[in-house]
Amino acid sequence: MYNYMKQVFLSHFLCFLSLFCVTSLSAKSRLGEYYLGFGYSMADGDKQRQQHSGDILSVMANSPATQSTDWRLALEYGNYDLGPVDGDKTSWGLTLDYIMHYDDYVFQNGMFRPYFGIGLGYFSDGAEIHLDDNGFNWSLMVGSEMLFTDDLSMYFGGSFYGMWSDFGDNDWKWDIGFTWWINDIHGISIDYQRPAEKDMNFIGLKYLYSWQ
Repeated sequence: MYNYMKQVFLSHFLCFLSLFCVTSLSAKSRLGEYYLGFGYSMADGDKQRQQHSGDILSVMANSPATQSTDWRLALEYGNYDLGPVDGDKTSWGLTLDYIMHYDDYVFQNGMFRPYFGIGLGYFSDGAEIHLDDNGFNWSLMVGSEMLFTDDLSMYFGGSFYGMWSDFGDNDWKWDIGFTWWINDIHGISIDYQRPAEKDMNFIGLKYLYSWQ
């Protein structure tokens, strides 16, 4: 299953890369925009979690706070199959992030837009997919958006997150995704996430609705 997921993700990556090679360098960004996102993600385990899988639904809202900062609110709910021993478990989480994007420091004709963010959240994680405990958590995010065309962009980076009650309970998650704005209102994105310690792979599809 994991090899199939990698093949699907690679095929989408090559498709987006081919679009990049034939178009110009300016783009609508996922930073500094008003939009809602509705997503579905598929989780698949490997190594010690080969029998684990899951389905996650999510909704998020992004709103500019200033010209170079955004607020981002996200809610997710997941149902996980942890094998014949542990059975089915559920997980839900609510996060609020404050993201700073450095528009004044872009280079390559504005192609790269670095960002840094901090966040607070709450997770009830019966499946222990994110962390080993439930409760309030913190996060630090860093990365960059890469603007290919007027409609196509890519973001890559990661987040370091952990529990407020136990700073030793933490993890790092890699994050990469491609966004295609069909027009000024509607967009779709394909995302891949991989925690460093939890042996789970997440591939997701989001619909984006922008009203600006």
